[in-house]
Amino acid sequence: MPDPIAASIATELLYLECRCLDDRDWAAWLELYDPNAVYWVPAWRDEYTQTGDPDTEISQIYHDTRRGLEERVMRVQSGKSVTALPLPRTTHFVSNIEAAFESDGLIAARASWMALIYNPRTEKQHSNFGHYELRLQKTGQRWLIARKTIRLQNDLVPALIDFYTL
Repeated sequence: MPDPIAASIATELLYLECRCLDDRDWAAWLELYDPNAVYWVPAWRDEYTQTGDPDTEISQIYHDTRRGLEERVMRVQSGKSVTALPLPRTTHFVSNIEAAFESDGLIAARASWMALIYNPRTEKQHSNFGHYELRLQKTGQRWLIARKTIRLQNDLVPALIDFYTL
C-alpha cells in the first residue's frame, strides 16, 4: 500500500536526481547512489517481455555497483566518449510516484519518467520514456538509491542512450 511519507522521500530524491542530470552535476548525481547500488536497464526480449536476469541475458546498461556509474561519468568528463561530444541538453520529468516502506530503512518506489533530449551536433531532438523501479535505503541520515531499474519503453531511439538520457 502506498505511503505518503515514503512517497515524499522518493519524490524529493527523484526530483534531485533529475536536477543533477539536467545540470550535469555528475558528482552530486553519483552521491545519490549507495556504493553497492545496482543500476539496470533491461533490454526487450520481444514486443511484450523484457529480459529478467542481467547476468544471463542482454541489458541496455547494467552495473552491479556505483563504480560502473563512476566510470561512465569519468568517460564523459574526460572527453573520451566521442558519442557524447557535445553532450546533449536534457530535461527530465518524473511523475506518478508511488512508494511504500518495506522496513524502517528501505523504501520500494515506482515512477513514470520522460527525458527530452536535444543534440546540438545534429540539431535534432527526441524523447526517452518509461518507468523507474527503485529501492531506496537509509544510510545514516540520508536516503540513497540502492537499486534502480529503468524500464525504457521506447528502446528504438534515434541516438545512443546513456545515464544522462534516462
